[in-house]
Amino acid sequence: MVQFYDEIPAFVIPWIQQQKMFWVATAPLSQSGHVNLSPKGFEGTFHIMDQKTVWYEDMSGSALFPQGIETVSHVRENGRLTIMFCAFEGPPRIVRLFGTGIVHEFDTPEYNALIPLNKRQPGSRSVIMLHVHKASSSCGYSIPFYTFKSHRMRLHIMAAQKEGEDIKAETANGAQPLPEKGLKWYWKTKNTSSIDGLPGLQNAFCSTKIFDEKNVKKDWGKDDERLSTGPKWEGRRWLDPKMIMGFILGVVVSALWMNLVGSVGLKLKSW
Repeated sequence: MVQFYDEIPAFVIPWIQQQKMFWVATAPLSQSGHVNLSPKGFEGTFHIMDQKTVWYEDMSGSALFPQGIETVSHVRENGRLTIMFCAFEGPPRIVRLFGTGIVHEFDTPEYNALIPLNKRQPGSRSVIMLHVHKASSSCGYSIPFYTFKSHRMRLHIMAAQKEGEDIKAETANGAQPLPEKGLKWYWKTKNTSSIDGLPGLQNAFCSTKIFDEKNVKKDWGKDDERLSTGPKWEGRRWLDPKMIMGFILGVVVSALWMNLVGSVGLKLKSW
């Protein structure tokens, strides 16, 4: 049964802080505009300031697409924003936070106050803050159980590489020209408008602040590809080591068995 609250209930806050991912939903005012729903999640990127205010660190989108700035664009236009959490372990629960959002881009005073440079995730481009005017809690009885394996690191690795290009260029030449392989160039060319043409990032790519070199040089690890692909007999994917060892062991045992059978056969013939 759904229950509504005027603020985030205190008993829900510890549960929210334990969740590994969440979803944000926005929409433009245009009737023909695209409604957006985005999954989010990396440890330490979601924050609860109080029972009326939350914010999260907004990461740069995929490098495969020319957009990827829908939430920022929609919030800039009309402020409507809903954040949803869902239980995949333990008792069933769905929590939605309804409210008005605001965008603080990279290197604005508001952003810098919330995210010091040495605490920033690679690729972080803005803070999305939500002023909550309603919260709801419902059952989620039909949601299946899932077990958390690990965070994906590919976005961090890609962003750190791009920030490294910016650091080299800014150290040598100042802010301009932006290197085409850098993150700020990516923001300028791919994150300035939504798929409906609404304004996205406006100032982050103009910042003269140099990214944190320690973050760029940090070993962020890598994804365990077996979690994504599983053992496959194809292309560039690695075979399962257990499968390879089993195959080799099978060949060895078969060879020994055939040798033993052959030896016994020869002895029988000699009799």
